[in-house]
Amino acid sequence: MASSSCRSTSGTYGSGNITGDRFCDCGLRAPLQVSNSVANLGRKYYACPTRQCGWFRWASPNVKPSDSGDDRSSQPNFDFKSSERVERINAEVVYLKFLMCVQLLVSLFCVVLIIVMLCKL
Repeated sequence: MASSSCRSTSGTYGSGNITGDRFCDCGLRAPLQVSNSVANLGRKYYACPTRQCGWFRWASPNVKPSDSGDDRSSQPNFDFKSSERVERINAEVVYLKFLMCVQLLVSLFCVVLIIVMLCKL
């Protein structure tokens, strides 16, 4: 029977049992997962499988997205298609903001034109 100190990784990244498994505070084996978030895309982590206890640990604590910048070599499972999709969406957002500004300018021009025409009456 394993002691709780062998099963828990609550305090450090390196602790765990002899097989390298990680266990959450519920005592369940926490599976290795891969992040799909934009901020941590492709980064591996362990988390409580039921999400009841909220236990979470990065698989590699030395790699922080803020430290690595755009160095994709530090993220071995980086999905370039997802990155390209995010970049395309960002470009579309910029374009839509530009169109919104153009629409605002045209609307203001129309309002000024109407005011000028009303003043001439």
